[in-house]
Amino acid sequence: MEIFILLAWVACAAICNSQAKKKNLNVGLWTFIGLLFGVFGVIGVLVASPKASA
Repeated sequence: MEIFILLAWVACAAICNSQAKKKNLNVGLWTFIGLLFGVFGVIGVLVASPKASA
């Protein structure tokens, strides 16, 4: 059972990573947030505004 929880947390980090890349946000920070907060990190990156490209 614990392995599924661990896999879900890693999946949340992967989702945060891909969304941060797509929105031009700090990828490392959002990946860490996804690992630390799980689903709440995913929600955060989904509602975050995209950063304008320089």
